[in-house]
Amino acid sequence: MKRVFILSRHSVFSLGIETLLSQETGIEIVSQGTNPRASLECIQRYSPDVVIINCDDPEPELTSVVLDILRDRLGICVISLSLRNNQMSIYRGEKKQICQVEDLLEAIRE
Repeated sequence: MKRVFILSRHSVFSLGIETLLSQETGIEIVSQGTNPRASLECIQRYSPDVVIINCDDPEPELTSVVLDILRDRLGICVISLSLRNNQMSIYRGEKKQICQVEDLLEAIRE
């Protein structure tokens, strides 16, 4: 079961995504948030596998929130959706040990 958290200032966006995903087996919407900073606490509490973000929201702190999510929750997937241009960006929180230049090159090539 994949646990999903939806972050958007627009309830229509959140409800639309929730409606689409609730029809799929193996996906559970654990919560929704409208404020990026306040949502960090919910993400800690509910431990979702995926966070879906409306990147069309003109929220200046959204970038730092995404970085906080990825740093604090290794293995989490953050999907940024844009309704303006029908694109999504996918970010995955991953941490690796770097011992030599080859480790960095491998991460770049993955």
